[in-house]
Amino acid sequence: MSEQHQGTAQYEQNGQTHVQIASPQEKLHDYEEAMEILASKIRGELILPGNPAYEAERKVWNGLADGYPAAIVRCIDAEDVKVAVNFAREQAMTLSVRSGGHSAAGHGTNNGGLVIDLSYMKTMTIDPVHHTARLEPGLTWGEVAKKLQPFGLALTAGDVASVGVGGLLLGGGIGWMVRAYGLTIDRLQAVELVTADGQLLRASADENPELFWGLRGGGGNFGIATAFEVNLHPGGTVLGGAVFYEATEAERILREYTCLAAAAPDELSTEVLFMLAPPAPFIPPDKQGTPVVGIMVCYIGDISEGERVVAPLRQLATPIADLIAPMPYPEIFALTAVGEIPGFQHHSRSQFFETFSDEMIHALVESAQSVISPETLVSLRVLGGAMSRVATDATAFAHRDKQGMVLIAHFAPLSADAASLDARTQRVFRALLPYANGAYVGFLADEGEQRIREVYPTATYERLVALKNQYDPTNLFHRNQNIKPTATPAMLVTSVSS
Repeated sequence: MSEQHQGTAQYEQNGQTHVQIASPQEKLHDYEEAMEILASKIRGELILPGNPAYEAERKVWNGLADGYPAAIVRCIDAEDVKVAVNFAREQAMTLSVRSGGHSAAGHGTNNGGLVIDLSYMKTMTIDPVHHTARLEPGLTWGEVAKKLQPFGLALTAGDVASVGVGGLLLGGGIGWMVRAYGLTIDRLQAVELVTADGQLLRASADENPELFWGLRGGGGNFGIATAFEVNLHPGGTVLGGAVFYEATEAERILREYTCLAAAAPDELSTEVLFMLAPPAPFIPPDKQGTPVVGIMVCYIGDISEGERVVAPLRQLATPIADLIAPMPYPEIFALTAVGEIPGFQHHSRSQFFETFSDEMIHALVESAQSVISPETLVSLRVLGGAMSRVATDATAFAHRDKQGMVLIAHFAPLSADAASLDARTQRVFRALLPYANGAYVGFLADEGEQRIREVYPTATYERLVALKNQYDPTNLFHRNQNIKPTATPAMLVTSVSS
């Protein structure tokens, strides 16, 4: 009898190959035995259906991704990750990898497969003299900011504190200091990762350099990152916050904003929000629930100079609220705390733009005004600065020449009408299509293969496919914005036998 796999076995009799199908009882016994072996090999925790923790642990940030995995492995170190990867490969299980769980597409969970949960891997080692750090993937960006703050250091990252280090650091990292210090991947010096064959590798400019290139923007296609080595930059006190204007002159405000933000020094990174004013104490009661334009700012550098640079953005009209003030960098995450709420349904689309033409701004404002509701959040971000001064082929993230990016989102409790939320998101997205060019992998929902192609220029995509063929030819890591391998079964057999 030859190898047994997924409840079947092959054997030879009278020169013919026969397939023997295991009974349900045998399958159940084999499954339970396999899970017991897995549990015995890991130092972390194996959570199965029936475990009191299962219901909470199976859930992710986007409530639309309501998966019921067969098992969740809460890893505590790289060895646990290796064991879990080998198990998923040997059992031919669908594999999801979860860091912070913020995947808009819900890739951090699945139905009937294995979830590798990295959220317990939170070790962070800081070298304040050389301005470097080693981060494990389960840390969140809020945690990283707080740990670095006492040293007056920071690491440019995403906007929302609860986003995990792992997913963002493989996708790019467009955040509060993008114009001053570039993408998060631009601070990356090395990655430790477990590949599909269960090997622990280190990728850097000197070790596996082509893999290192692909990991900076290629997402989770080539393995599970278990640690990141990064260069830090100054942090400390920033001039941060937001100023809110009535949206009656939204087009004019956005036109002036985009010009000012694009011409600002690199120390200033900004983002505009188009939304209904929240029922917050800093919004006058008669303005709550009315359309507003909010300009969020983060200036890193001399505060008095920052006040001068930011001043024009605070004078575009008569503000209904101005919250801009010096603050410790970690406090700026309070501006996006609504994005941390777990379990809401999220409908989002995003696009890069080469320029902000008057026609594009008109289309944005008109379409957003036509769908605006308490669930609506449309953000426009002016890019450039340090991010744009890295060669487009230096990393797998290639949209460095884009002047800006728009994210259209509708989010609400699961009880809200999902079809309506999605339709309103798509309406704004379609209105902007004539002016768009490219997509950001970190903001993609489940949008199909063509949209993944829009993330990467052809030459970049072909290099990523070559890496996929080398490090994950069977596409074990496919619960992501997937780069599909092109290796054939014959090629795989040759590779294994050699």
